[in-house]
Formats: sequence, C-alpha cells, structure tokens
Amino acid sequence: MPSPLPAAALLFVLLLGGGCATLGARAPSSLRGVIAVATDGGQTLRSLDTTRRLAAPRDLALQFARLDGAVIVVRGAIGARGVRVRSYELVDAGDGLSPLVGTIVVDQSGVGIDEEITGTRLALRGTTLEELKPLHACRVWVTGSVVGPQILLVAHWGLLLRADEVP
Repeated sequence: MPSPLPAAALLFVLLLGGGCATLGARAPSSLRGVIAVATDGGQTLRSLDTTRRLAAPRDLALQFARLDGAVIVVRGAIGARGVRVRSYELVDAGDGLSPLVGTIVVDQSGVGIDEEITGTRLALRGTTLEELKPLHACRVWVTGSVVGPQILLVAHWGLLLRADEVP
C-alpha cells in the first residue's frame, strides 16, 4: 500500500504553486471603452460596467478631447475610479471601421500617411485631399478602402494632434 505522504506532499506543492501564482497576479493594465468629453473639459472612459476618469499627459489629453464617442483601449495604471493613461489604441473612430493612425506627409508624390504600427507610407486618394494637405506633419486617423498597392481611398479622417502639439 502506497504511503499517504507523497500524495500529501504533492497536494502541498500544488497549493503552494497555486498560491504563488495568485500572489503574483497583477491588476489589468488595459481597458476598452468609449471616450466621453466631460463638461469641465476632462475625459472619461465608459466601459461595460463603469465609468473612469482619464488622467493623461497633455498630448494624450488633447487627442482624447478630439475623440468624443470613439472606442479606444487605454493602457496604464487602472484604479477603481480612474486611469493614469500611458498609451492608447484607437479601435473605432465612429464610422465602424478600424482606423489607421499616422502622420500626414505632403511631398512631390502627393498626400500620404506614415502609418505608425508598420511604418509603411500609404498614398491617400479621394475628395478629402485638399483638407488633408494643410495637415503636413500632423497626427491623424483615417479610414477607407484599399484601392491599390499601398493606396488608400479615404472615407473619413480626423485630426489627433497638430504639428505644433506633437511632443
């Protein structure tokens, strides 16, 4: 008959290991929700179960003020009432499409965007180019349809940061 000691030792190790994993667990560092600009100019993030105030550096606060109603994912220190935002990702700017975020570039080849995630420059086409030309070096979001190799037909766009606001 096997000794009960190895089974007890195994149970102890499993409990201890489980306890260590639990002790090392961290609070979530990202939260998804809809951004809302408050009447006092501050911003909140409405997630499924709660609304939290956003505390962010000036450049992020300026962008949040321009994203009222957008779906974003914020990363940073999340507390019961607020989030100290370190960074964010724009998921839906309000037209149901996933936007590309980047810097507008106006040069001899026309108007383009240096997309931030891949670093790829996309040529922009469409009726909004005259509106985008003055935004050289500004951070924007764009949505649209791919109509050729590295060519985007812009459906919607929005300003995130003017060139003089970029840190």
